[in-house]
Amino acid sequence: MNDSIGKMISILQRKAQSYYTKFLKDYGISSAEYPVLFYLNGRDGVTQDEIVTELSIDKGAVTRILQSLSDKQMIERKKDDFDHRCNRIFLTELGKETHKPVHQAKENWNTILTKHMSDKEEKELTRLLSLAIQNLKESL
Repeated sequence: MNDSIGKMISILQRKAQSYYTKFLKDYGISSAEYPVLFYLNGRDGVTQDEIVTELSIDKGAVTRILQSLSDKQMIERKKDDFDHRCNRIFLTELGKETHKPVHQAKENWNTILTKHMSDKEEKELTRLLSLAIQNLKESL
């Protein structure tokens, strides 16, 4: 194989960014915001650090994303009852309304990626990508 794994992942990432930007444009959601919105659905009260850890997104980037979502009135931040240095993140009603289009965008993207794969191949791809992510967590 002539292509490096890194190059292929880079191509997939750029294409995903373009796809999500186009698909979610009408909902006022950027490609940077959708993973956070998707993660927050059903997880009211998580902290910024939990988002950083779970999504493997830089803390500064998460701060900017949360500010943007707050400006769009899709989330609200509330001080933690016990640790006032910590904010808890909650989806607003508007934020909750984004779950359906965000979920649909994710499902459509997965369908595009796995179009010519058997169920076995799709499961193997998922397993291998999960293993690669675990390897990164252990190495970096």
